Amino acid sequence: MKEIRDIFKRGGRLSKGFSSYEYRPEQVEMARAVAGAIKEGGHLLVEAGTGVGKSLAYLIPFVLWSLKEGKRVLISTYTKALQAQLMEKDIPFLKEALGVEFKSALCLGSENFLCLRRFFEGSQIGLFEDEKERKALARISEWVKKAWDGLKQELNFDLPASLWKKISRQSDLCLANKCPHRKKCYYNKARAKQRQANLLICNHHLFFANLAQDQRVLPQFKAVVFDEAHTLEEVATNYLGLEISNFKVKFLLNSLYNPKTDRGLLKRVSGSGVEKIKEEVAEAGRESEVFFRNLAEAAGAYTGTWRIKEKDFLTNILEEPFERLLASLRKLLKEIEDEEMKIELLASVGRAAAILKDLDFILKAEDEGFVYWAEIGGGRLRRQSLKATPISIAGILKERVFDRISPVVLTSATLSTAGNFGHIKSCLGLCHPQELRLDSPFNFKEQVALYLPENIPDPTIDLEAFKKGITSEIISLLAQNGGRTFVLFTNFKMMEEVYQKAAAELPSLNFLKQGDLPTNRLIEVFKKEKAVLFGVNTFWQGVDIPGEALSCIIITKLPFAVPDDP
Repeated sequence: MKEIRDIFKRGGRLSKGFSSYEYRPEQVEMARAVAGAIKEGGHLLVEAGTGVGKSLAYLIPFVLWSLKEGKRVLISTYTKALQAQLMEKDIPFLKEALGVEFKSALCLGSENFLCLRRFFEGSQIGLFEDEKERKALARISEWVKKAWDGLKQELNFDLPASLWKKISRQSDLCLANKCPHRKKCYYNKARAKQRQANLLICNHHLFFANLAQDQRVLPQFKAVVFDEAHTLEEVATNYLGLEISNFKVKFLLNSLYNPKTDRGLLKRVSGSGVEKIKEEVAEAGRESEVFFRNLAEAAGAYTGTWRIKEKDFLTNILEEPFERLLASLRKLLKEIEDEEMKIELLASVGRAAAILKDLDFILKAEDEGFVYWAEIGGGRLRRQSLKATPISIAGILKERVFDRISPVVLTSATLSTAGNFGHIKSCLGLCHPQELRLDSPFNFKEQVALYLPENIPDPTIDLEAFKKGITSEIISLLAQNGGRTFVLFTNFKMMEEVYQKAAAELPSLNFLKQGDLPTNRLIEVFKKEKAVLFGVNTFWQGVDIPGEALSCIIITKLPFAVPDDP
């Protein structure tokens, strides 16, 4: 504890190393609580308001513990923005301020990495169909020649999602030691760095992927910090659920064989019965269209979330064509000798079998521990999906996380409900953790001005009038502030509409928009220039922009959960 106090105190190592460091008693109290949880091997809930400096308060005790004990620590966040802050700002600051050397590694899902085998093979066999894919592929070819980590997020140009699916690493398509590119494999290099690290930085989704795959995704770790822990239940619930969509089924079948383009895996396979299997793929595709059309008809004109309360409410007409297709694919597998082709086909078999199994589970709706529903999309693409989600994840988290790992620290600016932690403890399966609530050191009355315009129409009565009203108000505020503003929305369509009008009205300002660049690049550009950034979910939390670069935040609508979400 004394070492912690000496680091944070006025005149301590942090203040001596950096003149910009500000002593905050709330930060010291949190750091001491984290050190106590480490010493006792327990679990700790910390609600710490904005400005406390949560990341340094947990990083310093855990870095010291990792170096002393030789144990690895995992820090899990919800947003990529917070991951970038930890890796690019907080951790380099600590290394310099503490004068100690430790290693950290950013952990990303394997689908974020380019697979060299798929990239080169796809180029050779003409897998890429349209002009956008071919142009993006040519630019990626230049990146492959550079000192690049193979990460999608580092590419500074627009990348079609269809292309990345064809060239990214997929765990069930990996040849492992048999791959001709294994020595240059981007993912393997990243894994090697992770195994040498004291600190692993990942997101909640990857943490639960590791949990679902019996700890095979991440290197072993002995302690966990869940930052942005208020999102933990939502992520765990979604990850541990099931989903079957018309897009998912169509992508699988088209990857096997697309009758319209005469492309797919089966075009590269030679063996008895391949033509018959192509017909079975086409038949499964036709039945899939009928199945999801039946789902849409059952919903009628309704779009949105639709709760399923009856068992077998929809006939599973996909079962027979998928069973026939699976039987034929398994027979074909026995005839194939080419190792790479066998891996590709085996992955398709596994994915088709998973679709069949999950669809059967959802339609039968027999497990009372799950809630079942459909989502019917509108518009031209009209996405339709069936979902099943566990009603409670408390038991799973207690058994597989909190009973097995200690210490665990959960922190956020918003964890308590009505002044206590009872709700989150119940939701997450936490038993008898230590608890700490810390207020923000900011003087909001002195440092923040809240403006609520009174003349904005009600969006539930007249949406077009609402959009017109907020557009006018936003343009006025941006002109007065000269940029330096976040404009936050709850949906992409409205963001795009307002963005186009505001950018046309104020050409002298530098406008940025979520989706134009990777999140970390957008934040970098925003910090350097007097910019306006339009964003949706990514920029609502986990973003740290100190100083004058961000002086105004415009919230167009509070991001409440959808009322009909089961």
